[in-house]
Amino acid sequence: MRKKAMAFLACALTGGAAHAQSSVTLYGAIDAGITYTSNQGGHSNTFFQSGVNNPDPWGLKGVEDLGGGTKALFKLEGYYNLGTGSMNGGGIFAHQAWVGIQNDNWGTVTAGNQYDFMLTSLASRRWGPMILYVSPFMTQAGPFSKLNAPGPFGMFDFDRTAGTVRMNNSVLYQSPVINGLTAGAMYGFGGQPGSFGLNSSQSFGIDYANGPLALDAAYTYQKYPTIANGSKGIRNYGFGGRYAIGKNFVDALYTNTANTDNGARIDVYEIGALFPIGAALNLHVEYQFMQGNKVLDENKAHQVGATLDYSISPRTGVYASVLYQHASGDGLANAYIIGMLGPSSSGNQTAVRVGLRTRF
Repeated sequence: MRKKAMAFLACALTGGAAHAQSSVTLYGAIDAGITYTSNQGGHSNTFFQSGVNNPDPWGLKGVEDLGGGTKALFKLEGYYNLGTGSMNGGGIFAHQAWVGIQNDNWGTVTAGNQYDFMLTSLASRRWGPMILYVSPFMTQAGPFSKLNAPGPFGMFDFDRTAGTVRMNNSVLYQSPVINGLTAGAMYGFGGQPGSFGLNSSQSFGIDYANGPLALDAAYTYQKYPTIANGSKGIRNYGFGGRYAIGKNFVDALYTNTANTDNGARIDVYEIGALFPIGAALNLHVEYQFMQGNKVLDENKAHQVGATLDYSISPRTGVYASVLYQHASGDGLANAYIIGMLGPSSSGNQTAVRVGLRTRF
């Protein structure tokens, strides 16, 4: 799970930005710290972890000014494990690899391996300036293994807002911002002979920002070879936003995740707030309620957490996070916080982390 959540940080730093001239930039982030969990399979555990407050990406991004308000763009990005030096996710550029064209009047078209709008709209754009101080510990996980989703789904990042998955072989269009409004659509090709739709994926997003208010909505449906032979899959949608009150922010989010084959469904309700405490100290707090339907044994989880972040410089900071989850339901409902190395043996799990982060 070191691959997760602040994938939206890297996404936020690049997507759709205008550039004054041609350039190629090497960028990345480093996060290291110690995590304690109260119950991992019946025992407490303390371990080294990287890529938690933000992921550990490194990559190349570039822009070439073609004139007339048109630019060529590209991005190649992978995640690494600071503890071992190995690459995560199956390849040196396994997390993002795309190329595209941007025009100031017509928008942006990109193609390759890309994040869908559940991440870009409901995490990156919804949090906006809050994003630097939001811990991935706060993202969705819980007692929902019967969702039967492949890959990192199931109990982890089932609503795709933590950045553990991308849309392969995809083409994306993002409109320019007009009076604070932008919208986008993307399609991932399944590549199945004789069937255009098998193993395919699609995503849509719409975002509005005006003064202190931001509103965001997204939809993604991805079909998988392991679900009804590629004809069905996992469908996600959600909406949320943030509001600035002076230097403080409040945010809210609702997501719905469903397996279109077995009927499993999870509703997530989330609220949070960011409170600056002085020039360099920020406190982020968040509460989530996750509810599964009858297919998921009516399992549910309450999750509350807080992160205190102190910025030593614009790029470097130290932080401390604490998170508690309580799970219950009619079936096996062991608490499972995202990023932990295993589920609790009971319905309760607590995570505490202290770490150091820097970006370049």
